Amino acid sequence: MSKLVKKIVISAVVAAMVATVAVPTAQAQTAAELQAQIQALLNTIAQLQAQISSLSGGTTGGVTGIPAGFTFTRNLSQGSSGSDVMYLQVLLNANAATRVATTGAGSPGQETQFLGPLTANAVSRFQTTYASEVLAPLGLTSGTGFFGASSRAKANMLVASGAAPTTPTTPTTPTTPTTPTTPGISTPGLEGSVIVTVNSNPASGAILNTSETEAVTAVDVQVTGSDVLVSRLDLQFDTRPWLYISEMVVSDGTTSKTIAVTEANTTEVTVGSVYSVRVGDLNVLVPKDTTKKLTVTVKAVSSLPVGTTTKNIVLTFKANAIRGTDGAGLTQTGPTADLGATRTITVQEPSTADLELTAHADNPKARAVLINSTAETTGVTLAIFNLKAKNNDAILRTIEVNDTDSVATSASNAPKVLYLYDGATLLSSTSSLVANSSTLANIDLTIPKDTTKTLTLKADFAKSSGNYAEGATSTWVVGIDTSSVNAEDGASFATATVSGSQVTAGTAYVYLKAPKLALASTPTIADAGGLPSGSSGPQRLNGELKFAITAQGGDIYVPVYSATTASNGLQASAAAAVASITITQTFNSDADYGDTNNTTYVVRSGQTKTFTLNSSITGCDGASADEKRFNGVNLDWIKWGTTVATAEQPDNSWTWGLTSFKTPQLELLPCQ
Repeated sequence: MSKLVKKIVISAVVAAMVATVAVPTAQAQTAAELQAQIQALLNTIAQLQAQISSLSGGTTGGVTGIPAGFTFTRNLSQGSSGSDVMYLQVLLNANAATRVATTGAGSPGQETQFLGPLTANAVSRFQTTYASEVLAPLGLTSGTGFFGASSRAKANMLVASGAAPTTPTTPTTPTTPTTPTTPGISTPGLEGSVIVTVNSNPASGAILNTSETEAVTAVDVQVTGSDVLVSRLDLQFDTRPWLYISEMVVSDGTTSKTIAVTEANTTEVTVGSVYSVRVGDLNVLVPKDTTKKLTVTVKAVSSLPVGTTTKNIVLTFKANAIRGTDGAGLTQTGPTADLGATRTITVQEPSTADLELTAHADNPKARAVLINSTAETTGVTLAIFNLKAKNNDAILRTIEVNDTDSVATSASNAPKVLYLYDGATLLSSTSSLVANSSTLANIDLTIPKDTTKTLTLKADFAKSSGNYAEGATSTWVVGIDTSSVNAEDGASFATATVSGSQVTAGTAYVYLKAPKLALASTPTIADAGGLPSGSSGPQRLNGELKFAITAQGGDIYVPVYSATTASNGLQASAAAAVASITITQTFNSDADYGDTNNTTYVVRSGQTKTFTLNSSITGCDGASADEKRFNGVNLDWIKWGTTVATAEQPDNSWTWGLTSFKTPQLELLPCQ
């Protein structure tokens, strides 16, 4: 229908209406009656305009609220803002099926410039309404809430034609709208579930001094089926928590929520025994099919209630302690029942620090220490020990070092300077040696509570000239007792308690020249023709010890083993010697002979030679039937010297540091 025809029709209708009004007016109608007739005429005109628009398939002037000529030009998503967002809401509100909201912000007449969850949901319904034009070209079957190119093209077409969004009578493809209703959820429309368990770390038994902060418990939140945004965590206590805890933090390592623990935000479930504290607004996102650990850290109050010096608190996770929202917008909770793994927290007034003294695993065993003949020998390790602070921080002040050797150290061969190190950091040194003891002062090392420091004691020795004779030895045995350690509490500066055990290093044998011993292979022992059970014959075991000798500081001589002069060389013994067992030894080496009579081997300075001890054990187990005897070979000593003459001297027997120079033990057959 042309514009001219439409104008003629409207004009004719209006003229007829006016004519009908004019006659009653002449009859002096009241003002109220005239006003009613005018309103009726306006309503009729509006109906006629709608009918004409319907017949022509066009619009009378675009979508109300959207400026003429406006088009959408950019992608819009949740969080977008601008005037085009407001016009999008106007377009969506033109149809009840795609309306953003019925009341409040976003509703007709109250459109906003922010694209939030309600607008995204309305966009999803708009996309479903025009699925064949918007979704199908993209291979989608459900609305996404993202206002992209295909959605924008359809919206611009509707704005240009002045038509409001309509719902097709028969949708091309039946769809179910799925919309992310929770920020951060990447699995819109999917339902999830949560499983909550107590994590083993931190363990129960945390001890906090007043004002201290420590992690006390944690739960694992396992999510399946959908992402879940965890919003809150409830914790239950067996006492009034605000009297002992001032602050609580829940964290997944990235997102944290801190709350003050007060009487106001604590729920009293059972007077005096059951109290609940809720940590809300967590906003911890747990992705689908993953597990996140939520750690609870508490801060103790600055002072305990009057008359209380220590308080044990039991923390429990009750059923539904965790709450979150999944991709379908459904609330998910866990655990399904109370968790049995409780956590005990002890809050106490600070006690005096305690230092625990122990030997370190690398504390030296008996060994040779070579002395330089022309200059001082520096940095010789004498002892390595641990100090652990308990209850509170501790400040180490002094340590007294003692020479526990039964032979008093003379002024000439005693260490000239002692040093105490924390790693590579020098803490203290001293050159004062009084009555075989020395005090390292002004250490001032702070050891934090529950922290272990490993300290190393080192020494410088005087040059050998005038102090040591060739081949002679001086010994130094370091001892540190609990009474030798002086420390203070890190807060009150009161004297700290020192506990633990005395640390004694293995003897340091100080030489000008000395051998260095080391195993060349793993010691072995094997059954060499043991007779079957029931035989009256003895059993034979063969053992082998192979070790290396390195000459340090000069040539080292070792006597050749002889069955008739066994005491002159290397000596081994049966590990479980009994009357019915005999041992036969053979001894050989790849070292050269050191004399023309071939009575000694020589290892030249700096060289390493291999020595092998083969032992044959013959015997049987004569113990009672309910006992078992085992046997092996132990290396008892090796004689050595710096000359052929000194090699066989009794005082040059090497008897220390041989604990690893032994074979395993085998069970002997019983004697018959």
